Amino acid sequence: MSDLLSIGRSGVLAYREALAAVGENVVNADTDGYSRRQVTLKEQAVGAGPTMLSRNSAGLNGVQSASVSRVWDQYKAANAWSANSDSAYADTRAQWLGTIQTGLDDSDAGVGVKLTSVFTTASQLAANPSDATLRQSMLFALGDAASAIGRTGSNLSKAADTLADNANTVVGQVNDALQTLTKINIALKTSPANSAGRAQLEDQRDALISTISSNVGVDVTFDANGAVSLKLNDYSGPQLLSSDSTTVPLLGLQRAGDGRLSLTMTSNGSSTVQPITSGVLAGMADASVTLADRRRQVDDLANTLTTQINSWNAQGLLANGSPGGALMTGTTAATIAVATSDTDAIAAGSATSDNGNLTAITDLRDGAGVEAKWRAISTDQALLVASAQTQATAAAAQKNSAAASADSVSGVNLDNEAADLLRYQQAYSASAKIIQTARDTLQTILDIIH
Repeated sequence: MSDLLSIGRSGVLAYREALAAVGENVVNADTDGYSRRQVTLKEQAVGAGPTMLSRNSAGLNGVQSASVSRVWDQYKAANAWSANSDSAYADTRAQWLGTIQTGLDDSDAGVGVKLTSVFTTASQLAANPSDATLRQSMLFALGDAASAIGRTGSNLSKAADTLADNANTVVGQVNDALQTLTKINIALKTSPANSAGRAQLEDQRDALISTISSNVGVDVTFDANGAVSLKLNDYSGPQLLSSDSTTVPLLGLQRAGDGRLSLTMTSNGSSTVQPITSGVLAGMADASVTLADRRRQVDDLANTLTTQINSWNAQGLLANGSPGGALMTGTTAATIAVATSDTDAIAAGSATSDNGNLTAITDLRDGAGVEAKWRAISTDQALLVASAQTQATAAAAQKNSAAASADSVSGVNLDNEAADLLRYQQAYSASAKIIQTARDTLQTILDIIH
């Protein structure tokens, strides 16, 4: 009778744990980073023998829960982390290159249209070089062009500041994740194998690795306890985290004078610049290089416009026959401006005609002119954005494929869980009925005795 009660009790306890695992799977079916729990049940053996003092054989006495494990594939998880890192790099780079393109502002109110307006207005003035209104319009056109260049420079400067701020935030997130991961490593070394607590620690470990790999590319290895070691970029990179250490290097961000970003690693009091090949920070670093180039090119555009307009005006003649002076000032996007409001300062004439210099301004529209320079800048950026978006789309597809492959092993299938739920519920009910039967039988025996 006691064996019957023991068998029923073992079933109730074992299937209760199995039902709890199924419930946890269902609740976390849509939780990122959750790996399905699997309960292993086995027959419960007890000693048996001819006498109580001689238990020299084994008999079966119900069922027990042997382990609660995560269903997880290390290779597929590592592939998913790598694909996630590559996708984060491509997506971040595409986003910031798009921001740079927006900052350049090649719209109807942008630099290109305003530069064209300068030459259009000059051509109109050439038809009537003494018209004060047209002269004023030309100065206004020069002012609009200078303002557009200055606005573009300001947009790009603000984008560079925002990019650096965001990158600093990401570096902080990586440092925090590394510190937390060291604590998870310690806990894993003392956590019992095949336990629910260990499974939760492993979920937390993998979620932190996913966070880190999204921001910087890492090479991942595990020790026998499941504690993790990380290297930056790949297996030959510097150590970010050791499974046997509680200290981690401190990552930082270095910003050059032109806004280019690079990652630094400080360990044992020594700081070094480290290349980064994937992840959000790599995308930001690449974008910062393009952004620095565009800011330099816009400054060069401002200098070219000032130099060419002033040189053109200096070769012309004013109404009094003297050479023209400077119409513009400033050599960068931040400083370019119209130097005068005097409409008579426009040197329209030449030695042969009253409008000879105005007609000669078309010479500035060649391949070395400001319009050609601007077209090269805006076209190159548009091509970069298109290429980056294509790369991001391909990387996202690879990420989704790798995630689906990992999910096919670790993910929760609600149909399967429903089947397991029904099976364990029936087994639980059967175990409860065994206990009820044993109790009723015992009560019947006691009633007969009395």
